[in-house]
Amino acid sequence: MPIYNYKAKTSPNTFRNGTIEAESEKAAVNKLRLLNYYPISIELKTEECSKYFQFKRKISNKDIYIFLRQLANLNLAGLSLVKSLKNIGDQSSHKALQAVIVAMRENIQKGNSFSQALEMNNKVFSALEVNMVKSAESTGTLAQVLSEIADLKEKDMEFSTRIRSAMAYPILLVSVGILTLFLLTTFVLPKFITLFQELGESLPLLTQLLILLSTFLSHYWIGVVLGCAIFAGFSLKYFKTESGRLWFDQFKLKIPGLRNIIIKIQTERFARTLASLIKNGVPIINSLKIVSEVATNKVFSQEISQIHALVSKGQNISQAIKSSLVFDRNVVDLISAGEESGMLEDMLLRIAQMNENESKQLIESFLFMLEPILILSLGAIIGIIVLAILLPVFEMNFLIQ
Repeated sequence: MPIYNYKAKTSPNTFRNGTIEAESEKAAVNKLRLLNYYPISIELKTEECSKYFQFKRKISNKDIYIFLRQLANLNLAGLSLVKSLKNIGDQSSHKALQAVIVAMRENIQKGNSFSQALEMNNKVFSALEVNMVKSAESTGTLAQVLSEIADLKEKDMEFSTRIRSAMAYPILLVSVGILTLFLLTTFVLPKFITLFQELGESLPLLTQLLILLSTFLSHYWIGVVLGCAIFAGFSLKYFKTESGRLWFDQFKLKIPGLRNIIIKIQTERFARTLASLIKNGVPIINSLKIVSEVATNKVFSQEISQIHALVSKGQNISQAIKSSLVFDRNVVDLISAGEESGMLEDMLLRIAQMNENESKQLIESFLFMLEPILILSLGAIIGIIVLAILLPVFEMNFLIQ
């Protein structure tokens, strides 16, 4: 239940500050009056409430998608916006999202528009949702636009789910392989080292190197694990910064095979989002700015920002996009054809569909090649370890014969 900060009079000369739980601001006032308090000011404790629940569960894209889909369906069913928000808020089990919905409903009741209420929660809702809703409010097509925004969210989630599902097996394979190598070199090899030392024979170079590695890991494996964990923690923290995200996105675009997949996925999102904004009456210059802000790849975000700057100076999108290093030539040609024929929105949707299909094929091909490469690489490393163990045994047998 939402929490409210209040300041109230308890007597003519006595004031009291505190917090109270209530379903709405009006309910909070009624509760205070039952306590014989006279409210002076009441504010929703949205930020603190969100921070408290953020550790447990953040507001994800899926939560926003479900909220937008429910709101669109209730609007299509004829319910008012305030009533729809109340129903969704009452049914939501997500405390942080529930607090945001309550805050939006109360802002609308105070006379703000829905787009303004969304903008007040810009940490939850992006400029894309705000501007599309603002355009829908002027045309009276809120329910349809909310469905379109939900469709965009759904497409993004489908891609994310597909990539996560596709990468699950390779990640599992690498994890098991690394764990196997760690256990072999840290706990199994030391037993063979004792045997080799008792024999007193000179060992092959490969076996000596492996013994050095195994001795180091068996003595300092706790430090190695802690060092890797600390490095991973700092890396994740760095990758959340602007410079870290940019470096990582640039690095991903340099990986053969992965570069084409990223370009296709980002081009699909660029074209589909831009088409939706233009369709709903958002000016092209504003649309490009919004697309650059919601792009999930920092390299693409910078490229789209440059395109936005050139279009702001009077160039067409097709002219501005020619200088980009991340968009294919066929994208430029289709956008140019769309601008000349006055069918830019249709061409953008065609580009989106084309790149979506191509990205699916590229992902399948990439994983088809990646899995055997990983298996062969891990097999080769384990084979080298086994060979290093068996070489002294073969030499002993040869000497005995």
